[in-house]
Amino acid sequence: MLKFEKYVVGSGETEGYKALKATIPAEDKYMHFRLDGNCLEHCEDIYYVAHENGVALCRIWMCYPRHKDAVCNWGAVYTLEECRGQGLCNRTLKFCFDEIAKLENAPAGLFCTAGAQWLTDMYSKFGFSTAIHDTTKGPLYYPLGDSPKTFKEFYENYYTDAKALRAVKATWEWRNEVDCLLKFAMWDNGLSYAIDGEADLNVILMNTPERDAKVILTDDNKCVGWMLDGKIKIYPKYEALVDTMSVE
Repeated sequence: MLKFEKYVVGSGETEGYKALKATIPAEDKYMHFRLDGNCLEHCEDIYYVAHENGVALCRIWMCYPRHKDAVCNWGAVYTLEECRGQGLCNRTLKFCFDEIAKLENAPAGLFCTAGAQWLTDMYSKFGFSTAIHDTTKGPLYYPLGDSPKTFKEFYENYYTDAKALRAVKATWEWRNEVDCLLKFAMWDNGLSYAIDGEADLNVILMNTPERDAKVILTDDNKCVGWMLDGKIKIYPKYEALVDTMSVE
């Protein structure tokens, strides 16, 4: 019998968890990394899964840190090839958004890459809109709560005035604010957020923790940039404060 389950990482070995572990390919190391609770100290990880007979037929993943003004990395939507074309993904998406509407302490917004046009078209039916101006496909943004309806308004509200900056060790707590919010905001302004070609903080945190990766926070605890081996990439609004920034 087909079941739809919201699985919160760390809540035990439920049917959904077992189906995900049995079905997600071994080479998808990132999904297993998060499913195994490696980010649990800093983030809430949730899988929305349609499963039957111990097999995850369709899944959706989301993660967000627990601090104020958190943003959510949403996506990794996947349907088994033999189950495609049967409407299962749409049913799982509906289940996902019905459950998201019930979340307490929900993030401020959902962000996903969705680089293909057909994905953008599908997700737009559920309320996502393009984050980058003059584009017809992803990255995408979905507001939650009282967040602004457009991504430009969202990041302009997020990047408020600051009096001081500090750089602290990068952890999974701030990964989404760098790899989603900062990345998309910089792209929307025609800028790169990469440092020496490195463009994924999550890859560094997962595979190369020996790198000196830091995030840059304001006195209001907003994440506005990142550092890698001493090199800085920051949202332009804060460039004048870099010379006085403290490094922990």
